[in-house]
Amino acid sequence: MDQLLINATSKIDYQSLFKLNTDAIITLNINGIIYDGNIAVEKLSGYTLQEVIHTSIWDYVVEEDKQEVIECFELAIKGSSKESKFVFIHKNGEHIPCVVKFIPMEETAIEKGLFLVLKDVRVVDYLSSMYRESQLNFKIISESVQDVIILMDDQKNYIYISPSSKTMFDFDPKRDYFNKEPFFNIHPDYLELLDQCFNNAIENGVPFSITLKALHMTRGWVWTQLSGTPVFDNERFKHIVLVARDITLQKENEEKLTYLAYHDSLTGLPNRRYFEKCLREAIEKLNMEDKYFSLLFFYIDDFKYINDQCGHETGDQVIKEFAKRVQAIVGNDGVASRLGGDEFIVILKHVKSEVDVKKFIYKIQQATMETIVTDKKEITITSSIGATICTTKFKDISYFVNRADESLYNVKEKGKNKYHINFS
Repeated sequence: MDQLLINATSKIDYQSLFKLNTDAIITLNINGIIYDGNIAVEKLSGYTLQEVIHTSIWDYVVEEDKQEVIECFELAIKGSSKESKFVFIHKNGEHIPCVVKFIPMEETAIEKGLFLVLKDVRVVDYLSSMYRESQLNFKIISESVQDVIILMDDQKNYIYISPSSKTMFDFDPKRDYFNKEPFFNIHPDYLELLDQCFNNAIENGVPFSITLKALHMTRGWVWTQLSGTPVFDNERFKHIVLVARDITLQKENEEKLTYLAYHDSLTGLPNRRYFEKCLREAIEKLNMEDKYFSLLFFYIDDFKYINDQCGHETGDQVIKEFAKRVQAIVGNDGVASRLGGDEFIVILKHVKSEVDVKKFIYKIQQATMETIVTDKKEITITSSIGATICTTKFKDISYFVNRADESLYNVKEKGKNKYHINFS
């Protein structure tokens, strides 16, 4: 699985994911300025990529949705993301409803900033409005689209299921639905949320859109986007229109983008962004629960010489093998991250005493000195390690990183293949 994830970061996979995706994907810097996008952006917006590059994403959002977009954007800047909906302004002035998600990324993927994934949902909104105008027209449309369209009454009885359920979920709408319990094909983890959304839609006339897992007869649980729109006749509830769409591929793409954002493309180790996230969590546990942890900062001795004499390809092979050995030693006791070049940092959650840290350092240095076989030659390396045992509460990330860096600087004065431990 690890190798599969590493392969997902390859240039070929990334180009396919980014350029050939049917959903629009925009890349933004941390100020909301667009600096790239895929071809689907042109189709969605009416602008060429050259026209939108260096402009602000806020220029394309209707005024009433800007606050929601800003909140989602700021959440992503902090390392999290959530799905939302806002209206995108086309070049011709048309308002296009979109389901959107900001996803943080890292320099090792493209450069520091965010992905913005936009899915055009005009078809779904159009179908719902068409039904209000004409039940007959709605039926004709629903039987010709790929999305599954379901009508349910306020007791959650099935009134209508479009034939597309056979294609999307392998259920026969004439046989498999009407004698079943409500939401029988929804994963148990999402039933409570779906019930809440369904009841709220009936009571308050509020549409909803949620992501959940639904059962496919042969493929098992598949990621599904489910939108619900309540329909009223003279303020009396008639039924709710549910539109289900298989978004398995979209979820896989989002997972790949998230992986790119948090992992180093060469080694597959967590990158600086993920390391900082884990360090914040460790600091929080230290502050709240008195749980000490240790931080190890280290690099490969004379790595520049290896690059200069053997070439960067050999240097990359050394980095990858070194990372693999460090990861094997760290295991579930912490998080090993590559900061860049030959610099690595490890958070040890359960190694708290100086004796334990020395034992861990010994393991790393012994594993490091085992011969590395590259395509060109066999290479033996050593590593220098600076460690700090973190016990002081209510300090920020920079405090502990600087103490680990100070420890490593002390090692440089001692020579190669040495270590130093301090307390912070």
